[in-house]
Amino acid sequence: MSSSLVQTAVPIVAYCASSITMTLVNKLVLSSFQFHMVFFMLAIQAFGSVALMVLANRLGLNVKYRAMNIPDAKTWFPVACSQAFMLYTGGKALEYLNVPLFTVFKNLTIIAVAYGEKWVFSAAVTSLMLASFGLMVLSSIVGAWNDLTFNGWGYFWMSFNCLASAIFVIHMRKVIKQVNFKDFDTVYFNNLLTLPLYVVLSVVQENWSGFFFYYSDNAHNAELHSFIRGMLISGVAAFAISYCSPWCLRTTSSTTYSMIGALNKLPIAIFAMMWFPDPVSAGGVLAVLLGFGAGLVYTHAKNVQKRDVPQGAQVLPPPIAMDRLDQPDSSK
Repeated sequence: MSSSLVQTAVPIVAYCASSITMTLVNKLVLSSFQFHMVFFMLAIQAFGSVALMVLANRLGLNVKYRAMNIPDAKTWFPVACSQAFMLYTGGKALEYLNVPLFTVFKNLTIIAVAYGEKWVFSAAVTSLMLASFGLMVLSSIVGAWNDLTFNGWGYFWMSFNCLASAIFVIHMRKVIKQVNFKDFDTVYFNNLLTLPLYVVLSVVQENWSGFFFYYSDNAHNAELHSFIRGMLISGVAAFAISYCSPWCLRTTSSTTYSMIGALNKLPIAIFAMMWFPDPVSAGGVLAVLLGFGAGLVYTHAKNVQKRDVPQGAQVLPPPIAMDRLDQPDSSK
């Protein structure tokens, strides 16, 4: 095996592994324990990302970011808040929905983003993109129709998450031109600005008295240790996906990276079906396959659009991953 092939394969495998780990661990933490503490989990992820980014920078691991400063913080804070809302609603949706269904409905965000970009940036929506949207809607209908563990709260939070994700992406792409953020600047500012917010909201809203009372019982020690391990892995995985995404993009190409993002949703769904005890139906599997196909068609449509539009006519900055709960393809 040539060294160039290894240098390309390693970041791809690392990106896929971190993405799969992130989604599965989030689902585990948010649905498998007595207390479902979304804000606390997000605080751990934000702290883990910032702390490990600082450590990686000092170790010389090619993690460079702009130092926190008041002008950029003021400009970026509304974007960070919109990300916080997106991550919270995504966490609540993942708490109630199984992972395969979550990935299927997450595709609907792509439609909201595409038409939001058309409205804000005058971006084009091609016929091939419309075909992928049709597959996305069809996969969502099939998934909902065959949902054996229907939960209205899951669909409620998923709807809000699709809207919040679209608002975040469009807002970020508009503001990022003003601050000219690069690779890790966005990750660093988002996590550092939202960390205090997550901590305050966790203390105010989440049931810490019940948490300490429940886990003070020695009978629940094993569950507490599993909860702590899950939180720690979640924090490390948040940094890992933040590191592996730009690493993969730098060592491959934007086209390859987008395709990897689309392809990676299938193993996430498969691993979730194997790991979690949620019932699996033939219709649910069909919905995942339709959503997978829709993602491939959309990625191809965006790559064709990028190839046909002259470089000087590009109206949007390079796309950036939307969230840590379910990393989307970068073709948005």
